[in-house]
Amino acid sequence: MTRWKSILLALLLGSLVPGVSPGRVFRSAGVRGGQLNTAGLPWEFAYHTTMSVNGRRNAVYVYSARFHEPVEEQLKSQFERQGATVVLHRTPDGATGLAKWPDREARILVLSPDSQPNQMVFLFYPEARSSGVTRFPIPEYPGAKRGGTTLDEETKTFCATLETPDSIEQIHTFYAGVLTANGWSPALPRNRSGGAFSRMAIFHKHEKMCCILATNKPDGFRRVTVLVNGGGL
Repeated sequence: MTRWKSILLALLLGSLVPGVSPGRVFRSAGVRGGQLNTAGLPWEFAYHTTMSVNGRRNAVYVYSARFHEPVEEQLKSQFERQGATVVLHRTPDGATGLAKWPDREARILVLSPDSQPNQMVFLFYPEARSSGVTRFPIPEYPGAKRGGTTLDEETKTFCATLETPDSIEQIHTFYAGVLTANGWSPALPRNRSGGAFSRMAIFHKHEKMCCILATNKPDGFRRVTVLVNGGGL
């Protein structure tokens, strides 16, 4: 997977919140624990990785299916036949959901935008116990409330969201100071994309890249998205 594909995947996953139990789906005789059995579905295996999401290690499997395939119904049927309670919420671009057993669960994300010929199915299987709070590879914004965090352990791509009442200018001033003090150089100076409503800055350090995006929220707070590809300070 290229760096930019890793970045896009990390941004996508940054807002997901995992469950509290491990999950295994599509079990059948001869399939080892942790592997998926999609032999009865006309899908193609796309990608597998391990990620830490909000401090919990997750096995992530990605599948591709033709646009006409009813993947939500297929998933619901497969999980329910294994005894899970399945809740799916349709969105304009696909669906999100949860398959839950008494002792485990699996998270579901389906992306099926009209502009694409294929649908992407993301299946997340969290471990039973949290591995602890995910450590930020760069300083956290002071006093900010932490949202979702995602770490792709294979590519070392980290993504997190924070919430703060401080201004967009204050956020970028802070990160420009702490990053340059630790040897990072501006690759793309902060800009006014979206006027005063959104601003992004990109820094690099050797082969590493860091993106800071600050946006206004309707409730008057600011959301800060932090993306670091290739390690920490």
